[in-house]
Amino acid sequence: MILTKYAPPTLKRSSVYQQLNRKRRQWLLRKQFNNANPLRVILGAGPIRLEGWFQTDKEILDVTSPEDWSVLFKPNSIDSVLSEHMLEHLSEKEGRTAAAECYRYLKPGGLFRVAVPDGYRHDPAYVKEASPPNDGHQMFYNVDTLTVLLEGVGFKTTPLEYFDAQEQFHAIAWDEKDGMIRRSLRFDMQQDFQRDGLYYTSLIIDARKQ
Repeated sequence: MILTKYAPPTLKRSSVYQQLNRKRRQWLLRKQFNNANPLRVILGAGPIRLEGWFQTDKEILDVTSPEDWSVLFKPNSIDSVLSEHMLEHLSEKEGRTAAAECYRYLKPGGLFRVAVPDGYRHDPAYVKEASPPNDGHQMFYNVDTLTVLLEGVGFKTTPLEYFDAQEQFHAIAWDEKDGMIRRSLRFDMQQDFQRDGLYYTSLIIDARKQ
């Protein structure tokens, strides 16, 4: 704490200081994780705050780095992982790595709830917003391609909200206590993306570790 509080600005800007400060923050967070029951983690949280969940961003957890995962977590220790509109910012290879690390660190039966823009939704405003490279997007998954990725690392999947290849929308009931997705059928009201009774929808899948 003393180093962080009193270090001069020039030192704080140095890569060595930033690396040491990151390690310190990871160590402090690891202590909290070890005492959490249940342990529920948001990936790429940004401004999202949910009661009972730990927020992480790349500054603390680079989801493509096995080393970062091992610093923060013990294998088979996480109860739930939530990712809303993060995975599409990774390449397919990086996304597969992130999914595999989620699987490794979830408890057996643990849940990875993931939401991304829906590649089978074709109305122009939505496609313009969601397609790569807009907003740093690298992938535009659909229910088929994301299912293949998740099941490829071991998960059993249940699609919750999605368009199919014929652009028909499907949704089943899901409990926001298991992970709130704001860009969803029930919770989004963005007028720019209104389509009949829908607004901004996401492809949402529950992936459970077997």
